[in-house]
Amino acid sequence: MLFDGLKTEKEVEALKRYILRDKVLYTQFCGARDKMQQSNSQMILCNKTSSDADDTKKQNKKLPTNAELLAFYKELVKNKKQKSSRDAEQILRKIKVRSNSGVVVVSLLTKPYTCPGKCIYCPTEKIMPKSYLSKEPAAAAAARALANNFDAYQQVMNRLRALVVNGHPVDKLEIIIIGGTWSFYDTEYQEEFITEIFRACNNFIPRAEHLSERIKKGQKTLKELQKINETAKARVIGLSIETRPDYINEKELEKLRYFSVTKVEIGVQHLDNKVLEYNKRGITTEEVARATELLRNTGMKVVYHMMPNLPKSTPQKDIVMFKQLFFGKDFQPDMLKIYPCVVLKKSPLFKIFLEGGFQAYTDKQLTAILIGIKKLVPLYTRIIRVIRDIPATYIMTGSKISNLRQVIEQNQKKDNWQCHCIRCREVRNEEVKLKDYKLSRIQYETQTGREIFLSYENKKENKCVAFCRLRLPDKKIKNNFSGNLAVLKNMALIRKLHTYGQLIKIKEKGSQSQHRGFGMRLMEEAETIARKEGYTKMAVIAGVGVRDYYRKKLGYKLDRTYMVKSLL
Repeated sequence: MLFDGLKTEKEVEALKRYILRDKVLYTQFCGARDKMQQSNSQMILCNKTSSDADDTKKQNKKLPTNAELLAFYKELVKNKKQKSSRDAEQILRKIKVRSNSGVVVVSLLTKPYTCPGKCIYCPTEKIMPKSYLSKEPAAAAAARALANNFDAYQQVMNRLRALVVNGHPVDKLEIIIIGGTWSFYDTEYQEEFITEIFRACNNFIPRAEHLSERIKKGQKTLKELQKINETAKARVIGLSIETRPDYINEKELEKLRYFSVTKVEIGVQHLDNKVLEYNKRGITTEEVARATELLRNTGMKVVYHMMPNLPKSTPQKDIVMFKQLFFGKDFQPDMLKIYPCVVLKKSPLFKIFLEGGFQAYTDKQLTAILIGIKKLVPLYTRIIRVIRDIPATYIMTGSKISNLRQVIEQNQKKDNWQCHCIRCREVRNEEVKLKDYKLSRIQYETQTGREIFLSYENKKENKCVAFCRLRLPDKKIKNNFSGNLAVLKNMALIRKLHTYGQLIKIKEKGSQSQHRGFGMRLMEEAETIARKEGYTKMAVIAGVGVRDYYRKKLGYKLDRTYMVKSLL
């Protein structure tokens, strides 16, 4: 059959040329391509008439894209003219890394809105949320948001359509809400935005030719939509927002849990109060530490945004800053986004730069700092990003090298050192042999509790296939949680459970790492540890779309917004 034995990029390119030459095959291919384009409300000219028409319209024939070839393959499978082939699906999947971490990420932008901050490095563009730029790649989220007038429902629908067309499963979604300070938007807007996300996910049916609004806007409450999403075709298994540390308090956290937020990204930028003050950040390191501990004690995953090269900092101060992150009880973020400061024309820092008040690090200095950072980061932290991909035309001074991560990887190979962050060690589309992975345990203390990082590691290959973040709050320290958070009193917490590898559909058995028991083994170990430490209950901050897993596979029950289980 046409797609049998398709395993390499070279074979894919040869198949494309073969289809282009064969008139019968090309006609069949065009039919599949038209269907794909029509489902996205886009028309494309195909030759599907007589041989004379083919001869006169050769200029319109173009090499199939991987996405179009994938649509052709699926059409043949549907019509029983081709056997299903995992190899073919794997090689044709566009941007494979999007689902190699076990989930698919969907980034959404909130509407343009003001911000309480006055940071001198932050740009302002009227048509975008504060700090974001209309021509910034940002995973194409900015362009998608603009095209959809920042409508959450349409942003989700269009993103899911694109993912399906390019061969990605969409039943495990991590929704990342970016744009300005989430906590500064009014509550009515926040609830509408989150509600529309769940409505879109519940309405989306992969590979459906026409997506009707089965659930109309306003027809269901947020809570009802969340319940439906537990078993939907596109499940929200994680939801994150961006905000400022000084906006994190118990009232805000209760609201975030009502929305089903599981991860919070906070703009820390620096750990020197004098640097923060000069840059008009409006926060202190003490507020960062307090916010971090509150987030951890409600089960949230914590992401820090850090900015080397800020005015009044130095390369030496920046290295010390990253050491501070992981030594001591105050910080210890789960994940990092590193955004080296650059001067943008639409920021107050541009004027300071013109007056000679700021000089950016050289590329050599910045690269050395980032290499130093990556050598410091512990095994339980994930570096999500090492530079913000801002178009060079925006940057007045500062590094314009958008692929710094690749530059650092080249240095790793050249100087023979390894980064031990989770992202660099995660299993992607490799085959996994259970016997090669052993259980590992790392423990560290924070202000009001202990963190235990459990993982399955292949030390020889420097690979991590699965991990669990267990939180053991200090029982001597009383919290004042109420409402949705009251359930957490005297409980151990699972803040994160994740298995890496190519995303496998729910209920589908995998030949790689997902659905092979790593998650269940980690949960059993976490429960054993918590029980030995005297905890009688465990709470999991499960995303809405993964509640069913904890309920059916592990015996947990929903209590307010957490999945809870007795350990007695």
